[in-house]
Amino acid sequence: MRAMTIGRPTLTTRVESWECDFNDHWNARFYARSFQQAAERVATLDGRDNPGLGLLGARTIRFHRELLAGTGVEVRSARVSGGEYGGAVLHLLGDARGLAATALDLPGTGGAALPRASAREARLAFPRAGAPADAEENWAGARIAETGPVRPAELDHTGAPLLEEILRRVALGLHALLDGLGFTRDFTAEHGIGRMAVETRIRPLAAGPLRPGALLRVRSRLARTGPRSFATRHRLETDTGAALARVGHTLVAVDLATRRAVAPPGFLPRPEAGEAALR
Repeated sequence: MRAMTIGRPTLTTRVESWECDFNDHWNARFYARSFQQAAERVATLDGRDNPGLGLLGARTIRFHRELLAGTGVEVRSARVSGGEYGGAVLHLLGDARGLAATALDLPGTGGAALPRASAREARLAFPRAGAPADAEENWAGARIAETGPVRPAELDHTGAPLLEEILRRVALGLHALLDGLGFTRDFTAEHGIGRMAVETRIRPLAAGPLRPGALLRVRSRLARTGPRSFATRHRLETDTGAALARVGHTLVAVDLATRRAVAPPGFLPRPEAGEAALR
């Protein structure tokens, strides 16, 4: 079965030029926004009120293809039937050419109203490095990025931070972390090597509404450097240390001429700890 025929439509949108990054591709946070908007539609299919970010325990996003400005986008959603992720909600995001990204939501809020997808049909969305765990990580020595105050437009109707705003701020922390390690724009310009996320895992942690004007920061660290990819971990928190979200990225280095993955730069450290699940 073709991926973009699975489930039912839950969002129609398009790629706007001002939503594209410095590589001229749709920024990852707008994939995340689309998945969240589709999830909120799923959560209300039975007539219940929209819970906003509160519907989400954990989400794994996998990026399969880049999208460019002007592309029409559809999200389709289904409930996974059977297997390790039975009951999770599967989202498939694509265009006329086919699948571009997937998301897997736990605990699967509203999924009972969706068509079913087999574990085989959903396998492209399954985490490659294990599902998010509950234990906290050690953030000692993490790089801290001060990301500024919260504005009212950055909150959803429940007072929780918009999911795309979580990822925007985490992206600032990621950029600062990699700049500090030498993976800079100057390095990219000189060597033609950029980077791209292939998997993002998100666990919202906020227990209540966020106050406009609150100051937020991101703690970031390099978790793993391997022969084909590298992983980072991030914690979004208030300036008093209250955790709002934990995010993990798995990234690849990309030859910008061929658009193919290459080995990560040799100057990236190789932490002693192996790849750990997002916690």
